[in-house]
Amino acid sequence: MVTGKQNCWDYMKCGREAGGDKSAELGVCPVAVNPVFDGFNLGKNCGRMCWLIAGTFCGGEVQGRFAEKQISCKNCEFYKQVHMEEGATELSSDTLNISAHTHIGLVRKTNEDRYLIGKLSDGSVLLAVADGLGGEVAGDYAAEIVRGRLAGVQNISENNEQQELSRLAQDMDRTIRSEADRDADVGGMASTLICVLIRGGFAHWVHVGDSRIYFLRDRQLTQVTEDQTLARFLVEEGEITPEQVPTHYSRHVMDQCIGCGDCEPESGRLELRNNDMLILSTDGLHKKISHETMISLLNAQTDLESKAESLIQAALDSGGKDNITVLLCDIRKIIMT
Repeated sequence: MVTGKQNCWDYMKCGREAGGDKSAELGVCPVAVNPVFDGFNLGKNCGRMCWLIAGTFCGGEVQGRFAEKQISCKNCEFYKQVHMEEGATELSSDTLNISAHTHIGLVRKTNEDRYLIGKLSDGSVLLAVADGLGGEVAGDYAAEIVRGRLAGVQNISENNEQQELSRLAQDMDRTIRSEADRDADVGGMASTLICVLIRGGFAHWVHVGDSRIYFLRDRQLTQVTEDQTLARFLVEEGEITPEQVPTHYSRHVMDQCIGCGDCEPESGRLELRNNDMLILSTDGLHKKISHETMISLLNAQTDLESKAESLIQAALDSGGKDNITVLLCDIRKIIMT
């Protein structure tokens, strides 16, 4: 029986390592020779994460410009297996009910959004949403690096959650900036990040960029995070008013991102109650539908999956050109640790 971590070409005998028996036919697997993938191991028999190179699944199809560049990844059994295991869209237990949905939007050729639903070794739940920046290839790659690095997290120390989540964000920031500086093909790549650790009766979060966390309690919706954009800076400086932000060019200019090389994450903690809901979204959702529309759809007498689907459809109905991703987490029962 295989134990420990192996490279995928050893475990699955795919033969795409340098000198492998299929490398002449299919080409050398990109991650076999790219050091940026070192340290992305997840569990057993994963090695360097071959699926990082290939993009994401949406509607049963691989989407992502790296998948187009590395066409053989689409037929790699190891890629399919790992992505199937880690690409969960739902998680349901006695304590939580989670549903995530993503859509490429009405115009884009690539889905540069990523999300993660995962469990740590102690049973805590890690949720994340990332929105790739820097163009189709670069943004796709950056967001997948973020998702892959978070998928490899197994432990976060108790009573130190916000600090460790912030350090993770800063570590990913340096990794992406270093790779962008090294490879001109992905120059300028970056990503937003929303990451939430649910442990006991609290949601510990870290935030970089303009993806958002919302919080629904007693039918009232609260925006938890503030967009790290030029618009926010101009409001704080008194240059523009909050009422001007929705139509001001500065709302599209990122002040912070994972990949700038010196990001400053914001973090916090929410105390949870039974029947609360957490909402994580990329800007493809919250820039297209109003706060009032979100409240109405989230409070509808439908199941969680239907709520997520209706939010995305509302963004599409409003002309949603950008990628759209929403992750909903319904708090069924608080169990204090």
